[in-house]
Amino acid sequence: MNQARFTLREVKNSDHNWLVLLHNDPEVLFNMTNPSIITLESHMKWWSTIDNKKQIRKIFYLNEIKIGFAKFYNVDYVNKNCVLGGDIEKKHRGNGYAKYMWKLMLDYCYDELGMYRVSLTTAEYNNIGKRVYDNIGFKEEGRFKKSLLRDGIFYDQICMYHLKEWR
Repeated sequence: MNQARFTLREVKNSDHNWLVLLHNDPEVLFNMTNPSIITLESHMKWWSTIDNKKQIRKIFYLNEIKIGFAKFYNVDYVNKNCVLGGDIEKKHRGNGYAKYMWKLMLDYCYDELGMYRVSLTTAEYNNIGKRVYDNIGFKEEGRFKKSLLRDGIFYDQICMYHLKEWR
């Protein structure tokens, strides 16, 4: 992937249909805290409520091809921390792109937003995500025990964090 160019860019109006499809992918929904299917109308209504200083959304690109969606929640400029989330489009999964998206997200947090600490939560069954997070230096700091209900079974959400000096 020496010639590959990975980037994060702002969300454009033309991206919203794609974002709804990505959100509604069954694998994405299974890993979300709220696994509800959305419509373009409900998505746009929600999108209009985002505070662009505390919640930032970016499209992850590879050589001008949309690959995924990067999410920055609860951006706290006073305490220099935020919460991250991300999704890779189904046809691009399994290619190792998530690692590059998450590294770009960390760079954005530390270099552009001035964050010192970032965190995330992931389902205990999300083994692929946990492997990515471990490989880029996230550490487990605790769990929300039995806080995620899927198919009648309660699962833990794993809380992980990353500090700027770990890069």
